Amino acid sequence: MAQEIEYREIYTSKEEFDKLRSDVKFAKLLNLARAVNAIYFCFNALLDYSGNLTPAGQRQTLNAFLFATGALNEGFKVADTLAKHFGERASYQNGFAKLLSDPQIKELRRTILARMRNKFVFHYDEDVARKTLKSLDLPYYLFATGTGSKRKGTYYNLADEIVINYLLRDIPAEDEQDRRFRQALDEVGKALSAYVDCADALIADVLPEGAWKVRKGTNRIAVS
Repeated sequence: MAQEIEYREIYTSKEEFDKLRSDVKFAKLLNLARAVNAIYFCFNALLDYSGNLTPAGQRQTLNAFLFATGALNEGFKVADTLAKHFGERASYQNGFAKLLSDPQIKELRRTILARMRNKFVFHYDEDVARKTLKSLDLPYYLFATGTGSKRKGTYYNLADEIVINYLLRDIPAEDEQDRRFRQALDEVGKALSAYVDCADALIADVLPEGAWKVRKGTNRIAVS
């Protein structure tokens, strides 16, 4: 079964693109767009498995969150460099300038994002497991769960339990850990949304000044 959806593309000619090859501002904009792509990927993974309580669903949901924090942390590093090129634009001043100076965002970057990114999202530091194992206190310890006979249904629960306990290691009470983790999910989710809004606004503001054109139409896609 197929359905038609609205389709649009922003494009330019080879001749016009050749003028951009050495444009530092354009390269910076591409870097920003790359960060947004990574964040959107994590968003979709979270939505696709929302409410899925199977082992695979739990694995996908938690790791989508973890990778989203890593992507957001790297995205903020990109955002830190934008003022030099776009700082005078209203789209920057009303977007990233406010976001980067927000005290809650600063605290999020200093704590959760830095801890996640540096220790267990893009780098799998062995000391995370070693340190957490010394104090990990659970009613019982679940190494893995799974459904069916295929490997994609397997979830190594304990590995991610280690990660969450490391992230919240300064909060000893189990009930408080659960509350703080839900709060972290909410804080990161809001930051992800705000980041994408700022990026989309800046890109939409800058692109029309070039030779980019918009083409719209419909596209047929297969749906299950």
